[in-house]
Amino acid sequence: MKFQKANPNSMNPMEMRNMSSMMGMMNNIQKIGKGKRKYSVKLDKSIKKFLSKFIDEVKKQFTLNSQTENLGAFFDYVKMVADDKNKMELKLSFEELDFMKRMVSDSIKGMEGMNFKWYQFVKKSMVKVMIKQYKELLTRINA
Repeated sequence: MKFQKANPNSMNPMEMRNMSSMMGMMNNIQKIGKGKRKYSVKLDKSIKKFLSKFIDEVKKQFTLNSQTENLGAFFDYVKMVADDKNKMELKLSFEELDFMKRMVSDSIKGMEGMNFKWYQFVKKSMVKVMIKQYKELLTRINA
């Protein structure tokens, strides 16, 4: 991944926060798959279905190359646990847990920041339902 130089004096606080968040995310991505999975997340049927769809969408957003092959393996592991009917527990390392929290919270922030016209009430209600599902997933991950 290419790093770009940025002048901190010419950036506004929002850009600085986004850049800092991105650097933290890149640091977590490099550590995924190297720690022991000792943290467990309890999942129920509805959360597992939603998690499976969420992982499918996240896989589409990340371009997986040789540097991030551990990330692909992590996504496959989460998808496998979410699709298995017998497993009700997801084991994660600290870095993987932090990465999942960041992904879900960033998704919530992005959806809450969406603006709709008055005639887009169906789309607005669907986004509200999805935000509730993301928040439920985040509470399960935090517990």
